[in-house]
Amino acid sequence: MLIFENETRRSTFPMQTGRPPRSSFPALSIGNPSLTLLEWVYATARHRWRNPKVVPDMFNRESTSVPSGEYLHTHRNDTRRKDRRGQRIRRLLFVRRTHAGKTAHLPFFLSVLIGGLVVASPSFAEWTVIGGSNIYYTDDAALFSSTRRLSRNQDPTQPVIDSLLANQGDDVVYEPMAHITRSFPILGRSTQLGVRGQGFVFTNNTQFNHGSLSVEASHNLTSSTTLIMRYFFGPDLFLGKNEVRPFDESDGNPPQVKNEEVTTNYWAGGIGQQIPGVDDARIILYGRYGLRDYDKPFRQRDTRFWTIGTHMEWAPSQKVELALGYHYERGLADGRKQPELQDDTSYFNHFVTGELEYEITERLRLEMGLHYEFNGWTTGIQGDERKGQHENVIQGDIISRYQVNRILQVSAGFQGSHRKESFEKGLKNLNTWLGARLTF
Repeated sequence: MLIFENETRRSTFPMQTGRPPRSSFPALSIGNPSLTLLEWVYATARHRWRNPKVVPDMFNRESTSVPSGEYLHTHRNDTRRKDRRGQRIRRLLFVRRTHAGKTAHLPFFLSVLIGGLVVASPSFAEWTVIGGSNIYYTDDAALFSSTRRLSRNQDPTQPVIDSLLANQGDDVVYEPMAHITRSFPILGRSTQLGVRGQGFVFTNNTQFNHGSLSVEASHNLTSSTTLIMRYFFGPDLFLGKNEVRPFDESDGNPPQVKNEEVTTNYWAGGIGQQIPGVDDARIILYGRYGLRDYDKPFRQRDTRFWTIGTHMEWAPSQKVELALGYHYERGLADGRKQPELQDDTSYFNHFVTGELEYEITERLRLEMGLHYEFNGWTTGIQGDERKGQHENVIQGDIISRYQVNRILQVSAGFQGSHRKESFEKGLKNLNTWLGARLTF
């Protein structure tokens, strides 16, 4: 089964061991998918291949053939009502026009992946459906999302608001989650393809509400080697209200403050290799490339980043599993080319993590993790507050999971994080939660 964020601490590379798995869930068999979905997937892919500058609309009978960079403005002037409807449709399909005039053409990418889910032969394919939710209490709504994603299989360098503006008060957060996975053979080897949606819904600070989409595929190259690929899309994450550069205080007025939002896309891949002669140990080579695009007032923070790392997993006994991980990441922000703004957020990052799982009883498991992150700012711009500075982040968490039956699992957890930039005061974030998950 594919493992996504916040489901379990185990890696996405399942160990090939001789012993049976601790939990075996029944698969939900689903019949042939809708022909309508198949037809649309095929038509969209075929249309974009032959007409890359045409924006197809599955709900409109006509398609306007105009350059994609001018589509929104031209189409709005011609048919305002139809464009408003088209914008709503594109949001549902995760199509987003960025501030720099670039359009994220995600429907074609998602069409191919969704098509992979439905094209596999139903006679050999197996579906697994998981749904669940968690309810959190957090003491700082501005730091909650970043704290939750600080782990080796998620997004440990997700940005946060500048420290001086971070304290946004406590909140209760609801997290709905659902994902579907399909297993099928390719060339006689097991292959899995899955799509997962997740959201964070805040009770009081509703401006922080956001969702994300994860798509993942894995394939067993051999009995001891696994290839895995992952795509993550997190649109319009609200970080908080921040000061707009450049500062202009000559008239005595305070700096202008606007909402700071970021959209993250990253593509990750890895190879998991079982250590020869050790059935319960595995080494994973990991890499990813990503983009963080900010809204117009903060476009100097647009960042391109790449990550390399390695993970090791070892199960010394039936009851104990250990995991270690290290990542090195380099991020280059557009602000390095705009010295007049004095806001270059380029960085290098070291991330180290250690995780332990212990099976207390056949139904009850305990998971513990300790994570450390070091960010070194690389700006050389005179007057930039980050020049020669760094940030330290240390975080620990503990989770208990109880398997009620073959379908229902309940969990409870606690998480504490402390982050400190060398030129600002430290920030703390504490999260506690209860959750439930259903597997079919």
